[in-house]
Formats: sequence, C-alpha cells, structure tokens
Amino acid sequence: MSDYDVLIIGGGAAGLMASLSAVRSGARVVILEKKRVPGLKLGITGKGRCNLTNIAPVEEFMEHFGKNGRFLRQAFNEFFSEELVELFSEIGIKTKTERGGRVFPENENAVALRNVLVSHVKKLGVEIRTSTGVKEIIYENDKATGVITIKGQSFHASKVIIAAGGMSYPGTGSTGDGYSLAESAGHRIIPIRPALI
Repeated sequence: MSDYDVLIIGGGAAGLMASLSAVRSGARVVILEKKRVPGLKLGITGKGRCNLTNIAPVEEFMEHFGKNGRFLRQAFNEFFSEELVELFSEIGIKTKTERGGRVFPENENAVALRNVLVSHVKKLGVEIRTSTGVKEIIYENDKATGVITIKGQSFHASKVIIAAGGMSYPGTGSTGDGYSLAESAGHRIIPIRPALI
C-alpha cells in the first residue's frame, strides 16, 4: 500500500495549488519541498505585491503566449482567473483589480498570501515536508510509484506530480530539478531560455 495517494515534488505556487485540488478530492497528499520554507518564490512575486492573474478574456490572455497559447485552452476552460479569484476569496484573501486588468491581493502582500495558502492546505490535511529534496523517482512497471530523497528516504504514492519550477531564481529553489526528473519519466526537454513571466 502507498503511503500517500498523491506525492507532489515542489512546494511552490504550482505544488500548493495541486495539493489543494488533490486534497479537496479526498486524496492523502504530501508535498516534498527542498527549501526550508514552501512558496519562497510566491512570496516575492509582483515586486512583493503578488500579481495573481489578469481579468482579460481567455482568447486575449492566450494571445500573450504566442502561437503556443492554444495549449492552455483546455486548462483555462476548467480553471481561469474568475475561479482563481473566487478560490482566494474562499480562503480569506480579498483581491483588487488594477489598470490593465491585473489582479493583486487587497493588502498587496505576497508573503501574507503565501502564508495564508500554506496554512490553508495544511489545515485541509496536506502534509508538507520541507528541507526534503528529491533525487529520483521510483518506477514500477513504467509507473511512478514514489521518490527517493537526497537524504535517501523513500516515499510511496499512487500518483507523483512534478511541480519543481524552472530555473529562474535558484535562491528560491528554482534550480531546474524538475527538468531532469521529467526527463527520467521519458519526457523530452526543449532547451530552456530566459523569459519574463
């Protein structure tokens, strides 16, 4: 039997949101975060103000991603800016919309938003293990069934999600670990390059 239903590698914005979705579906969830604090990069977004999303219509929003923006259509049809603002409202984060349709927390405090989000997923039962970097994914019959950490611990789960971020800010944990883990799962990695996000 697996220790968890869902194991998430990375406790940043994507990992926290994935954990929220999984735990709301009744899953036993663990996040393995290599840094001492989850969501470090989230705490510095928007110059510390945390630009959450934009209220532009889906079609206009996707245009900003170039010709590959079509890739996002299915995801955005399920969960877009309205749902995100509603979700944050449910967990006690009020938002405001500024010029250009940019949405920020009302208190303009990215660290406070991160803390509320981390506290909320923990309250729902998500286990967050910090200072726990992942070295490799365990496979059985071509299926990810767990991980081995840098310290040699093993964790087992029915599903493994890689949410390890990119390489944009090593001090926050974004050192590119997810690329090698995804490659070990058989994904082809397109050469990365800097971009403003």
